[in-house]
Amino acid sequence: MKSILAGLTVLLLVACASTMNEEHFPEWSELSSFERQWFSEHLQAAKETPISLLVETEIYRFTWLRSFHAPIVVRVDCDENCVLKARQLSGAGGYSPGHIQIREDRILTNEEASKLRAIAKKIDNWVYEPDEEIIGMDGARWIFEMASGNNYQAWNLWSPGSDKAAEIHVEMCLYLLNLTNLTIEKGHVY
Repeated sequence: MKSILAGLTVLLLVACASTMNEEHFPEWSELSSFERQWFSEHLQAAKETPISLLVETEIYRFTWLRSFHAPIVVRVDCDENCVLKARQLSGAGGYSPGHIQIREDRILTNEEASKLRAIAKKIDNWVYEPDEEIIGMDGARWIFEMASGNNYQAWNLWSPGSDKAAEIHVEMCLYLLNLTNLTIEKGHVY
């Protein structure tokens, strides 16, 4: 009986460890191991699945990790319809993610989906060249990913709000936020 319980305990620990180490960014080689772990921890708390490249859908995902405010993940998967899934966590983006506090799932209208695709065309193959190199301790990570078929692109910007070179990135991320019913105070967009 003890050996059965010990075996089950080991299996449970292995299953938990493999879930905790789930790779959310297999195609994004530029991420440091610290960023990979930090971002993945928040995506796991939001019950977000990794983006798969071998599907016939378009996928757009914005992960917003503000140092002192609730982490937000907005994902849109498009095939016949575009389905939005938004999750706001209870923690803080610079710290512990917490748990899902607000959940929203809905189908986008044709107008919303068309506008999303129009912005995506502008950002496709966009290369970020900052106005100046900004390094800071507090702020927010604006992580945007898009995938279609075998094409995967991702951008990880730190507090790009006032950076003219990042306007298209900000436009896409704010559009995804605006598609949700989440309430974001004006002073908390950074």
